[in-house]
Amino acid sequence: MDRKPRLRTLKDLPIYIEEDHHEVLPHIFKNIGAKHLPLENNTLVHFDSHPDMLIPKDLLPEEAFDKFKLFQKLSIENWILPGAFVGVFSTIVWVCPPWSHQIAPGEYEFQIGRNKLSNTLAVTCLESYYISEGLFTIRSNLDHVKDIKLIVIKLEESPESQTEFKDQLMRVQEQIAEVDHFILDIDLDFFSTLNPFVTLYSEAGLYQKLKDLYTFNPVPQNLEYSAKIEMALKVGDERRETLDKLESIFSYLTTEENLTMYEGPGSDLVGPVSMLVDSVRKHYPRQEIDWALVHDAGTTFDDSELPHHISSQAEIQTMLRLTEQFLDWLDKAPTIVTISRSSCDDYCPQDQVENIQMGVLTLLKMKFRNVTEHYCYKEEN
Repeated sequence: MDRKPRLRTLKDLPIYIEEDHHEVLPHIFKNIGAKHLPLENNTLVHFDSHPDMLIPKDLLPEEAFDKFKLFQKLSIENWILPGAFVGVFSTIVWVCPPWSHQIAPGEYEFQIGRNKLSNTLAVTCLESYYISEGLFTIRSNLDHVKDIKLIVIKLEESPESQTEFKDQLMRVQEQIAEVDHFILDIDLDFFSTLNPFVTLYSEAGLYQKLKDLYTFNPVPQNLEYSAKIEMALKVGDERRETLDKLESIFSYLTTEENLTMYEGPGSDLVGPVSMLVDSVRKHYPRQEIDWALVHDAGTTFDDSELPHHISSQAEIQTMLRLTEQFLDWLDKAPTIVTISRSSCDDYCPQDQVENIQMGVLTLLKMKFRNVTEHYCYKEEN
């Protein structure tokens, strides 16, 4: 006997448009609550220049099941995997533009669960994206485990390997063919992307100084599996410790003029941070420096940088055309669409966002019937 609850068919295809990307998750939850989407094992097709697949540092595993606490702790880079931990997503298709390199194209199967050693969420994925955040652990350290399938596909005019691209595209097509419902999620910075930290206190050369201080040396890909696991655990712990030290130092600077009297963790890093501080203060003597933001900028470095590619109008049109082709290949309408503008935090250029949004909505209304747009970001103002 089939005990799966019957889902209610939506007459229209709703498009929820938000400013910050994590604000789309409540719309997904609402549609699950209204039985328009399955309670669990949804497929998310995620167009974005960024994976958004980290985990909030202060989110306890049990808090993920309380949507009010969950929504309060999410931010733009970490809203997807908590949804996977509570079972809402089991398959994530990250469609990225040519200038995104955080996770290489391919298919990844891994687990997310509660790390029994730290009572935090962790994953078994051996990508630098996770190791550099201290989020990697081995399966035996986890309980309350959920499986995740991640397919990464790079959407570009002329892929370096047509064969690999077609194989990845076939896997996406097969995944969508297997499900009755999927969520289409589009960040407008997919089409044109700023790294807002590139120009932060630029007269002091801050970006390069942070790169030297924070960049992470990845685990070599050619290691045997057991050696790779061992090294990933070791460098993940070291990286987490380094980031905690740097956070402590920069937190101290929010109330103190310099580090002369600093006695917290990270004494080995006080020297290079002091040089950075002196340079910034020299070039910005009358400005109150946001040291917490400086640290946040530093944490964006692992073995790669945040993507930075301000597209020309012709490039935006090319990406819109490739998006249309991709949706044609899927040959199935999503149940809901979520869109994030990402303009207030400068990830999508503010002078381009309206034009890109108009292009995306025109494409969706041309491709799908009975589209209803919800300009949620306007309602909040």
